[in-house]
Amino acid sequence: MNRNTTTATTSLADYDTHHKFKSEILDGLKEEPKHLLSKYFYDKKGDELFQQIMNMPEYYLTDCELEIFTGKKRELANAIRAFDEPFDLVELGAGDATKSSYLLEYLVKQNADFTYMPIDISANIISVLEENLTSEIPGLKMTGLNGEYFEMLDKANKISSRRKVILFLGGNIGNMEIEEAYQFCNALKSRLNPDDILLIGFDLKKNPHTILAAYNDKAGITASFNLNLLDRINEEL
Repeated sequence: MNRNTTTATTSLADYDTHHKFKSEILDGLKEEPKHLLSKYFYDKKGDELFQQIMNMPEYYLTDCELEIFTGKKRELANAIRAFDEPFDLVELGAGDATKSSYLLEYLVKQNADFTYMPIDISANIISVLEENLTSEIPGLKMTGLNGEYFEMLDKANKISSRRKVILFLGGNIGNMEIEEAYQFCNALKSRLNPDDILLIGFDLKKNPHTILAAYNDKAGITASFNLNLLDRINEEL
């Protein structure tokens, strides 16, 4: 029997995305200093630009995490399967799953009983994952969740009561202010059970020039990525 399962359980359209987009943009522009939420970078064009950023030689995070997931997938899988129970592997901000796919493939080959639940704000990314990932990893069971992290994590807990393994990669927590990071971790903790596992990526301290080059590349891809949000605002609002 074919175990491949792909199910989109919800959509951003379920909770009036346009109104929320407009409201949060206006709130950010009223504050001092003015700011725009980074989650709105990720429409179809933004997804494509970010994939280009991840492939730039200056963007060191991708290579670092690929090294971990290719070289340490066995150790990671053993830690995840320590309880020898079925589980759901929930990835917050999955993107194209380039890094986590190595772990997913290894778990499937080890006959682990799990469902992959990628969460992403981009409906385009969830659609791409549903189309590509289960064909690239035969036997992978997947339920895509399109929306905000905690709303979709709550939905994942309603869908399944199985133990959760949470992935939060790419140094995303480094995009948050300190107080915001505290609030995020507390909100995440409140949704986890004692046997759940959290695997989170943190960038380490390094030469500021290295960081600047990663986020201000000479080719101007990151600048285009940032400006794409202004294009979204002009076109959609």
